[in-house]
Amino acid sequence: MGKSGKPTVGIFGFTGCAGCQLNILNLEDYLLDILGLVDITTWVMAKSENSPGPWDIAIVEGSIAKESEIERIKKIRENSGLLVAIGACATHGGLPAMRNVLDVEAMQEIVYGEKTEHLDVLEKIMPVSHYVKVDAELPGCPMDKNEFVEAVKAIAIGKTPFVPNYSVCYECKIRENACLINEDKFCMGPVTQAGCDALCPTNGAVCEGCRGPVAQVNWGAEFKILKELGATPEEIKRRFLKYCPSTAEMPAFKELTF
Repeated sequence: MGKSGKPTVGIFGFTGCAGCQLNILNLEDYLLDILGLVDITTWVMAKSENSPGPWDIAIVEGSIAKESEIERIKKIRENSGLLVAIGACATHGGLPAMRNVLDVEAMQEIVYGEKTEHLDVLEKIMPVSHYVKVDAELPGCPMDKNEFVEAVKAIAIGKTPFVPNYSVCYECKIRENACLINEDKFCMGPVTQAGCDALCPTNGAVCEGCRGPVAQVNWGAEFKILKELGATPEEIKRRFLKYCPSTAEMPAFKELTF
């Protein structure tokens, strides 16, 4: 606890677009309430004076893409009571990790030529949980603002944040949305973890899977559905791995023949 008697919080960014941190800043209706629950002592994006820690709660966005980031995330973990990963990059590797299926050396040569000795890149971009213990995860690209508010409330009183363990399809049915798969659209809703209130399908856009795979996901069924709709194996693979490259390590995924 800080001098105020409230839990101290540090908010940190790693490799990503910083969209999740911006989503926190965009919580105009709730930000003062959050500040009444916790004491944000470290947040480089929003504060000019920042504490070196320790923190009761560390909130981390972004994937781990550099050698130096491994050391940094471990130091944050050592100095934090709880660590919460927010956004697809932190929870599943996110869009930056699309690089994992490409030739990294060839990409570096295209961009930098022969002068690559200054680069600090890892062979594989990974989620935060690959290197340190994560106590709670809020997926999404970006993470849902309302879900974040509820998570802060829960953590501030010592409870574990609630994260739905069912698919986006369930939320579509609750909202009585027309099924986009029935409209021959490549929707990832059947295999994607809910919690976004089916935001994209509700507005006529297919689910892209940014919240990661739901527990006990049936990749085979989704593969069959998309294939029947005319998607090529390569298109399906890209959709499966777009936000969550760690999906490739799941036993059910490995059984698929692309």
